Amino acid sequence: MLAATVTIWAMFALWLIAPHANAPARIGRIAGIICCVELVALLVWSYGVDACLDRSCAPLAQAAGIAAKTDIPMLAALFVIFASVQWRRTQPGP
Repeated sequence: MLAATVTIWAMFALWLIAPHANAPARIGRIAGIICCVELVALLVWSYGVDACLDRSCAPLAQAAGIAAKTDIPMLAALFVIFASVQWRRTQPGP
């Protein structure tokens, strides 16, 4: 759950900071989308697995939980690297 928390925090912060850092507009939009996708995946996981004791009763919820814990945080980390490179390229040189 730490990875999901850090992902939400980082993507929300990037969404807030991007317009003020003169970053391209798509960086802020994509950060907001990743933040929303992470929240939805966590909600699907928590509501689908909460009332279920059997492992096979909520495969969609289990898939959303796996995505929220591993896949989306990895995607967010790669996006931060890509966004920082793109932001650096758009900055005027000395």
